[in-house]
Amino acid sequence: MKKFFLRYPAASAAILMFIALAPIMAMRDFTPGNELRYLNIADEALADGHLFTFTNQGEPYADKPPLYFWLMMLLRTVFGRHCMFALSLLSFIPATVIMSVMDRWYASASGDSGFLSRFASSMMLGTSALFLGTSLFLRMDMMMCMFIVLALYSFYKLYTGKGRGKVHGFLLPVCIFLALFAKGPVGLLVPPAAIAVFLAMEGKIRDIGKYLGWKTWGIIAMLCAIWFTGVRIEGGWPYLENLLFHQTVDRAVDAFHHKEPFWYYAVAVSYVFAPYSILLIIVFFSEFGHGISGSGNFCEKSMRRLSVSVTACTFVMLSSFSSKLSIYLLPIFPFMTCLLPLVSGRFRWRAWHTAALMIPASVFVLAGTGGIAILVTHCIPALEMYGFAWSPCVWTALAVLASGGVISMILVLKSRSWQLPVISIATTMLLCTATMSAVLPQANDYIGYRNVCRTAETMASGLPCDTGYVTLSVFRPVNMNVYLHKDITDFGKDVRAYLDSSLGPHVLIVKTSVAVHDPELYDRLLGTVPEQVGEYSLYLMPGSPALRP
Repeated sequence: MKKFFLRYPAASAAILMFIALAPIMAMRDFTPGNELRYLNIADEALADGHLFTFTNQGEPYADKPPLYFWLMMLLRTVFGRHCMFALSLLSFIPATVIMSVMDRWYASASGDSGFLSRFASSMMLGTSALFLGTSLFLRMDMMMCMFIVLALYSFYKLYTGKGRGKVHGFLLPVCIFLALFAKGPVGLLVPPAAIAVFLAMEGKIRDIGKYLGWKTWGIIAMLCAIWFTGVRIEGGWPYLENLLFHQTVDRAVDAFHHKEPFWYYAVAVSYVFAPYSILLIIVFFSEFGHGISGSGNFCEKSMRRLSVSVTACTFVMLSSFSSKLSIYLLPIFPFMTCLLPLVSGRFRWRAWHTAALMIPASVFVLAGTGGIAILVTHCIPALEMYGFAWSPCVWTALAVLASGGVISMILVLKSRSWQLPVISIATTMLLCTATMSAVLPQANDYIGYRNVCRTAETMASGLPCDTGYVTLSVFRPVNMNVYLHKDITDFGKDVRAYLDSSLGPHVLIVKTSVAVHDPELYDRLLGTVPEQVGEYSLYLMPGSPALRP
């Protein structure tokens, strides 16, 4: 084990991540937003026998390409159900691939076969806030990021002459297409844009045809033609037009979802890279400000300049698009974090390095001790509804957070280097996450709808089969049919519409605060004993007054 640990630092970091995250992957409920929607899309595709076109609640869903849904459908077929643990691996495995590729890339480019820097950089990448979260949740972004990294790694091999030309010449366009096929246009745009900026920086822009010539674009065009033909056959021209224009050009120019100002990502970088934001941002601008110095061997310089190119052009490109989410920054994570070990050998330890690591370590101390103080004093009344917040696991996790912050601060002052403090901070995050995961069985009532729907089914058992499920002031309830296997009647927040409706016997799922504070609804529910699940109350209703015998 010791030899494996020393020889494969990235794999070792991934194993530690897996140990910490496995309980969450096994016990967490699906979130009612994207995750439950994706499950329903996969179910409808299997029921309709579709491979290239998708629907959600019967409506066309051209927002995402097929690759991720194919894998979800495969796992649904293999397990006979939607298994959270297996589905989480669709994000976790790409994350570990990214970590391993970046580690191998750094080691070969810099000639550094030492353990400490490689392990620390892998832990830093794996525990950056957004990267860590995305390696758990059901989204296509991590898979797209993996293919972007693989595409740029193939380009680097071609450029430096260190790889087999025919193999990497084929892998480059295939990986670019798979990045597109996993998530969307960003996967197609990032690698070519980064390659063009890099070659311009190297003064070799005329060589772009060697890497992005007819062969590369021909392979991508052929694969896209197969995909679009399948879409045309299954969904017709309207679906294809939606896929090619509405979900691409319209979202980029004038977004109908997630519209944000151009400076959105300039603020987002302050927290998505946490707790290493300050260190990574200063290192990037320091390297950029020095003109991406020409020191180091050819391979190391090439990797450093390519990392800066990917980060800068991706950031500018995403900022120019109308639709913005912080998770869209994920492709720059591997290249931001690899810059630190690449340039750390060239700078002297200064006060800003100390501050960049002392600040997040002190935040850990303040968060841990502050959280314990809040639990002791009960000074936040809103927390009282979350009884699991006083679980011994939560107390332990907060103690781990505070003590880990203290250890990290000591290491920053004593070691005067970035490796040991980063390892300490990353380990603290993983230990805190693993400890906190023990409260998931209780917290799931506030995360997803599995327990809500199980309770609703129990309440409806023994009643006529046409008994319906009605939701009121419930967040995105439409895909509850994944659990209930029935369509939901949703009234949104319109209490009056529910009171005036003519409904037969049904189970009403309503936010407890609405049921208590709306006087007319309270009168309607008076005398009916509810079941409580999380922040929702469930009532077995005999039907609207007009329909009662």
